[in-house]
Amino acid sequence: MKGFDRPLKPDWIYKIIQEVEVGERVYERREKLYDILVELDGKTGKRKVITVIGRYYLKSFDKPKGKKVKSNLVFNMIKDKPYEETISVMLFNLLVKAPVLQKFSEQLLNYHNRNEDINSDYLRKKSYEMIGERDIAARSLRNFLSTLVDFEILKEEDNKNYSWNDELKVNEENAINILKLYSEYYLNSPQISLYDLPESLFFYFEMPDLQQLANKYNNDLWQYTRRVNTSLITFR
Repeated sequence: MKGFDRPLKPDWIYKIIQEVEVGERVYERREKLYDILVELDGKTGKRKVITVIGRYYLKSFDKPKGKKVKSNLVFNMIKDKPYEETISVMLFNLLVKAPVLQKFSEQLLNYHNRNEDINSDYLRKKSYEMIGERDIAARSLRNFLSTLVDFEILKEEDNKNYSWNDELKVNEENAINILKLYSEYYLNSPQISLYDLPESLFFYFEMPDLQQLANKYNNDLWQYTRRVNTSLITFR
């Protein structure tokens, strides 16, 4: 299983997306992109962060090692949009593209449902059991918790313990964007069952009523089928 190699701040992701254009070679803009990562010392660390952002946001998901910025779903959702309106999309994109973060989220959901603070030592031990590769588990967990702090999902109490902030509020447009990302990258299917959305992906977000949303955009963005025990949207 691939690890999550660097913590990411939402403003880094946003600023880098605003700085580059489709078709550009990322390395040709590297000095300008380095200037965005002012909190980091040294070009090696900055280069690695840009590589991770490139993998999840700037390249085709099936060709993450490409050298050029590619037009893709999440890039177009963020490019030229107001920063505050893109934060939920930036986080959800990581969740649906990184299986290791999905594993951690399954564990974090247990804390969230019990409304308990998070002990990273205990969570690390559970991560070893799930993933099996200690280095990947420890590094990826540390980076993910740091990322959640920067997205203001978590608050760091000390170097081992974290508490919960409020969920990210999602407006109607971004709820649609999140469903598109879920369909494309998690399900790899145009059809979504609204009754079967995995709580471990969605509990970070305060979503609008999705059935009302599904009905509102029926025959526009998707086909909506509602029956007893069935609530399906199928993207056009």
